[in-house]
Amino acid sequence: MRGVVMPEGRIRHMYPGGNTPLGFFSYYRYVIDSQQANRIFVLKGGPGTGKSTLMKKIGLELARQGYDIEFMHCSSDNNSLDGVVIPRLSVAVIDGTAPHMVDPVYPGAVDEIINLGQYWKTEGIRESKNDIIRVSNKIKENFRHAYRYLQAASHLMEDTEAIFEKVLDKGQETLFIHELKQTLFGQSSPARTPGKQRCLFAAAITPNGFTDHLDSLCSGNRVIRLYAPGGSSTGRILECLKDEALIQGYDIETYFCPMSPQRIEHIIIPSLNVSVITANEYQDICEIEGENCTTYNMNDFFDSNALKEHESHLYFNRLNADTLIQKAVESIASAKACHDELEKYYIKNMDFDELTEVKEMIIRQALEFA
Repeated sequence: MRGVVMPEGRIRHMYPGGNTPLGFFSYYRYVIDSQQANRIFVLKGGPGTGKSTLMKKIGLELARQGYDIEFMHCSSDNNSLDGVVIPRLSVAVIDGTAPHMVDPVYPGAVDEIINLGQYWKTEGIRESKNDIIRVSNKIKENFRHAYRYLQAASHLMEDTEAIFEKVLDKGQETLFIHELKQTLFGQSSPARTPGKQRCLFAAAITPNGFTDHLDSLCSGNRVIRLYAPGGSSTGRILECLKDEALIQGYDIETYFCPMSPQRIEHIIIPSLNVSVITANEYQDICEIEGENCTTYNMNDFFDSNALKEHESHLYFNRLNADTLIQKAVESIASAKACHDELEKYYIKNMDFDELTEVKEMIIRQALEFA
């Protein structure tokens, strides 16, 4: 109808993988359920071949047409995407290159490989062979340094958590978990079919330091904010909530900690419009006041007098962990600078005009499932 403006879709931001003490840690298999997907376009090609720009254009174009979009961000480049998902269409476009190699699970039926390498001038790239190898090796070296720094920092953070664990009032924490379950789920019985869990990161250690997308993920939801500064953890609380939500049959999104990538930091229950988040000095939401946000201070569960006995120990751990994390960030930033240099050898040899046709083809095929 003429004159009717289509409302733009909501864009959510998250990370499918991250730089962690365990190296690059991937939850890529949760970007989209390959058994439920209508189409997964897997982009292959070198750095600088336009994968991220292509995905951004596809996502923004479909958002303008009213579709909600999920932008999957790259933890090693704040300006790049690793994927875009259109949930209503059950379609995804993902970067299938290292360090998150993706190969088709159901080739032809669901997955389609798009090789952007067919649009480059091979001879021009081969002329830069030695430089490409040199810069690629520098990138790997910088990431090795970063992951060692993060691993060292994680040991100090684990030591801090052990101190907090010793002075935790476990009875008070257990009572809080019970009350929180009642608040979220009431007296409902277990569902016949358990819910499904989706695993991702809401935050990442990037060339710009700690970066999070909590605001985009929590927008429009009732927020339960667990304030846990200085080494206190919400891991056990969120594990219990996760288990209960799944037993009750709710599909959930679980977001993990970049410094401990198998520990839950946030849970979102889409059907309840509820976000339960961990807030600390590294990440938080902007709007922490108002009727849609309830804050609980995790420090209330710890013996403050007992903590004072460990004050110098905790200060040492915090100071040195932060120093090591900053060194890791500097190494990741150096890797990003090298990656930018590497891209130049490909950019000058790419025919980007061809990517316009690729974009239109992907959008056209995606809209077949509307």
